[in-house]
Amino acid sequence: MPLERVQICGREFELELPEPTELLEEAVAGERSGVAGWDPYWGLLWAAAPVTARLLLTAAPRVQRSIELGCGVGLAGLAGLAAGLSVTFSDQSAAAVSMAVRNAERNGLSGGQGLVFGWQDVPAVAPYEFVFASDVLYERSGHVALLGALGQLLAPGGVVWIGDAGRQHAATFVETARQRGWRVSHYDQELRPLADPQPLQYRLLVLDRRGG
Repeated sequence: MPLERVQICGREFELELPEPTELLEEAVAGERSGVAGWDPYWGLLWAAAPVTARLLLTAAPRVQRSIELGCGVGLAGLAGLAAGLSVTFSDQSAAAVSMAVRNAERNGLSGGQGLVFGWQDVPAVAPYEFVFASDVLYERSGHVALLGALGQLLAPGGVVWIGDAGRQHAATFVETARQRGWRVSHYDQELRPLADPQPLQYRLLVLDRRGG
């Protein structure tokens, strides 16, 4: 398996990545099984992930239970573990969850576990005080399902962090979230309030339902 090392705040994370052929084979198998829109790109280290990981490492909420949605190879979740959180890595891809858990073990981080599910089929689990994700807003078709999953997973008074690299559909997601009763705030890569997010500019979306 390929390995990639990422430096965040002076700490090195070593990530096992899947072979490109493995991703392609998984995508083909997913489509053949009738799973529409299977994402074969979970094994890439997407643009917002290192920034989101840095914010988690330095400023993650101090809570008992947290879950990463769309974990991919798990960089954001690793940063959460390093910050002292108990993290559940989740993804619709069993291979992604398995790799994220292995990456936690590879980096000597405890407190991580895995859960495989799609956003339209959330399992009955105890709610989480903190839900986080990175690079999950690139398809508009997934926004409603994502918001539905957040509503099922988030404990009363909990908070959601979503790191985004300024993709074209982020504004649409925010509008949809607000229409569905979520309060949404924008922050930049230094956790400063961001009044006017620009395309291709990193932003951290912070969602809660305390104002709704």
